[in-house]
Amino acid sequence: MPHRHAQAPLDPAADAALLLRRIGFGTLALVLPIASLVSRRAAVVLAPIGVVLLIIAALIEDPGGFVSLLKRSLLSLPGMILIGLAGWAVLSLVWSPFTASATEKAGNLVLAVVLGFCGNAALPERMRASNLNLVALGTGIAGAFALALLVVSALRHADTEVSSVERGISVILIMAWPALAWLLSRERGLSAVGLAVVVGLLALTRFEDGEAVAMICGAIAFGAVSANRETASRLIAAIIAGLMLIAPLLPFLLMPIVSRFPQGSSEFAQSLAIWADVVSREPFRLITGNGLDTVLRGRMIGALPQPTPTTLLFETWYELGIVGAAAASFCLYFAIRAAGRMPGALAAGGVAAFTTAFALSALGFATLQPWWLMTLTSVVLMFGAIARGQYRTDRPVAPLPLPLKPAGTSRPKAGGTA
Repeated sequence: MPHRHAQAPLDPAADAALLLRRIGFGTLALVLPIASLVSRRAAVVLAPIGVVLLIIAALIEDPGGFVSLLKRSLLSLPGMILIGLAGWAVLSLVWSPFTASATEKAGNLVLAVVLGFCGNAALPERMRASNLNLVALGTGIAGAFALALLVVSALRHADTEVSSVERGISVILIMAWPALAWLLSRERGLSAVGLAVVVGLLALTRFEDGEAVAMICGAIAFGAVSANRETASRLIAAIIAGLMLIAPLLPFLLMPIVSRFPQGSSEFAQSLAIWADVVSREPFRLITGNGLDTVLRGRMIGALPQPTPTTLLFETWYELGIVGAAAASFCLYFAIRAAGRMPGALAAGGVAAFTTAFALSALGFATLQPWWLMTLTSVVLMFGAIARGQYRTDRPVAPLPLPLKPAGTSRPKAGGTA
């Protein structure tokens, strides 16, 4: 009988892990932005499903590695601060007057933190480029679909169709940053420009809600980090963390400025006046806060005036006090600094994503709403996956023209084993 070449033994477990990982990551990167255009709760449902599939794949392939990475993340200084922030939010239920609604809000926050830690630990050491292409594909398809819906709605003068996709557009805008970072890291400049044009047009449709302004802030951060990574990332991290820490002083600093522009600023000035009054009337409450969910419920029952600010800066201090604000400040600082240390275009994209998300929250957009928390968790996991799909080696720069290199020394491909 002729000799047959030995073949590598089949490993059904490894194949199952690869399939589950692709489905899980595809759920986050491809299905979530598209489904958000047709379902308001798409992110709330799909993000946990995607992360659970990634966890199952990791447990099948390398359970020890998953546990080791999870333990390392939990015991790191940023990890412990984030856990402390979530723990303080849960503890604030003791003195919150709205225990039922605050419990739901705390549960959503804890779930987002757990999914973030577990999802990051479940990512493989080397991520396949075929999986990461889904990031740009999902955002691009969703963006084109959203533009088509807006054009059709404008032609039909149907406002209901426009309102049904507003949340989906918000998801697309924040998910555009990892997509752009991936395309630029693969030197696909034309595709990146096309995606940027689509995202820019979508942002212009959301100018009144502040999303266009937030995207502009993100674009400025992207350009600054691209020009000088270390200095820009450190400066942006310091500014954002500093704003969180000095938030109670902001109304006193801004009121003299806003008073000089009476036209169109009366509502903003009224919000600042209420903010300043709350700080002056209950200074000791700034230590512990009033408890989770007291801003929204307080406005609903009349305990707080309707013009009360809904910005993350006010809500964090009012609900969680200096303990929660300090923890959030340190978390933001460490997260932005870590993003600035990512390879290549990922640094600019990561810092831009954090800047955009913070600007949106500071402008009062979707503060700690479940769908927004799940979306941000998915974006963080995408950046983590893209960072693990980059080239691990660089070609040395040749000072002089050299002869052609011999065969077999081609540049290693990214993520060929996961």
